[in-house]
Amino acid sequence: MNYVQRIIKNICDEKNIEFNLVSKDWIMVLKKDNKVRYISGYKFGLNNQSSSIICDDKYALYDTLKLLDFPIIEHNIIFKNYDKSKIEKLFKKYNNKVVIKSNIGTCGNNVFYITSIKELFNCINELLIDHLSISLCPFYEIKNEYRTIILDGNVELFYGKKRPIVYGDGKKSIKELLCDFNYNYFSKINDSKLDVVLEKDKEYVYNWQHNLSKGAIPFEVEDNDIKNKVQSLALKTFKLLNLTFASVDIIELETGEILILEINSGVMIDNYSKYMKNGEEVCKNIYSKAIDLMFEK
Repeated sequence: MNYVQRIIKNICDEKNIEFNLVSKDWIMVLKKDNKVRYISGYKFGLNNQSSSIICDDKYALYDTLKLLDFPIIEHNIIFKNYDKSKIEKLFKKYNNKVVIKSNIGTCGNNVFYITSIKELFNCINELLIDHLSISLCPFYEIKNEYRTIILDGNVELFYGKKRPIVYGDGKKSIKELLCDFNYNYFSKINDSKLDVVLEKDKEYVYNWQHNLSKGAIPFEVEDNDIKNKVQSLALKTFKLLNLTFASVDIIELETGEILILEINSGVMIDNYSKYMKNGEEVCKNIYSKAIDLMFEK
């Protein structure tokens, strides 16, 4: 039983809900008062199927929100029979800095920052072995990334994600500095390149991604102006897509512009809960409300 399943099991015990795991522990079956409800992975059975499919396909989400004139990062879809000349034009258009990603996926997996044409085609061909389609996006200079978790039209959780960037003191190795930044993640990383002592005041960027699963850490957002702007956009997008329970990821560019990055119909709070004070309690409270809503519907 994983971390989330344990939390769900505890909630069910408290609410007198029968809890079972099936399908090699992938599906949680919840039963109470002759009602049966299901949780698949991180999906709580609250969103309609078409909305979930749109959210879970990055290009489908982009194309839908673009049609509806919502601000979202640009995507260009690539299939197996792609035209190399069109890819080269896009690469030049985006100043030789692009991001290649699978259209289906979470946690920042199968997402790559590319700066050379050879690397670009190698990456495209590699990803298309296992995926029917992928997306090519321009690389954005991101100041901050924010996550808004919404349930039944209410913001339940809002936080920022801080990338693993450290600065040298001339004494500690890169790994030691990274462990100071995020011990839970970097204490488990074994890489001899990180054993080098970083020069005083020199910047080291471990990862360009903001995923908590890639070494980033959550932080509480104190700027009420950006908080209101991001949450307002998240709520409008949530309502537009007829969602009930989802997380909306939005980026703030160095220019101040805010854009939708992605929406997840499966709500992951476990990484957040491991880093923040009372995080597990927050996680449990949100999932508890979601389960109540499942049985109300």
